[in-house]
Amino acid sequence: MNIYSRMLGDVLPHASRNIIESYYRLKNGRYREPRNIYPDIPSHYIHGLCQDAVERVSSLRRNKARQYAEEIFDELVKYLGLGKRDLRGRRIRRYLWRRSWEIARHQVDLEMSDGILVPRINSVSLWLVDDHVWKPIDATKININGFENIFFTSVAINTHRGWVYLDLEPSKEFYKLLARGFKLTSHAKIKLDRRGRRVIFHLSLGKEVEIYRPEKAVKPVDVNENSVTTLYGAFSVILETDLARQH
Repeated sequence: MNIYSRMLGDVLPHASRNIIESYYRLKNGRYREPRNIYPDIPSHYIHGLCQDAVERVSSLRRNKARQYAEEIFDELVKYLGLGKRDLRGRRIRRYLWRRSWEIARHQVDLEMSDGILVPRINSVSLWLVDDHVWKPIDATKININGFENIFFTSVAINTHRGWVYLDLEPSKEFYKLLARGFKLTSHAKIKLDRRGRRVIFHLSLGKEVEIYRPEKAVKPVDVNENSVTTLYGAFSVILETDLARQH
């Protein structure tokens, strides 16, 4: 985990300054550097490192832009002298929020490109992106409520020192999801809980669902206090009622 933290600290500033939110773009541009510095690390960890970095950049950019946009929106409302009755109309509120979001996004991009705004590494989770990095031990097939699944209580994790074996204590939610037909995927994450002196192993589960397709065409209708919106072909039709203002 210490090596992974150092690699993340090397890659994250580059991804932040260049506002890289694409996993493939970051991997193609920075894969060789940690690969040469840490040749004994399995390459799949570097793939997970790139995914971790772009998600941190995207999260910081999105959250900061929302925070700045809310502040700018409030300032615009005060500057224009608008009250609550004026903001009941969806058009003016949507227009002000769109302008606030554009200004906030531009400000965040400037701060990130100048290195003023950089994601913090408060905690680190090690991404296990496929079965080359981890695998279940003594897995057995089980049948719960008619769903066939795989059950195990220990895993092996590939590290620069070889395979490390961990015993698991699955939560009740894990058994509930298995009973509902969810199946394990090859993605997982591990996180060190230093206070509890334990390793938290996050499993990823998925389930195939059937898309409901009605036999007859369905027309969506959005009903609000001041308007009713529906679709007519490829166009949206808004019927403004202003019922809220009449009370």
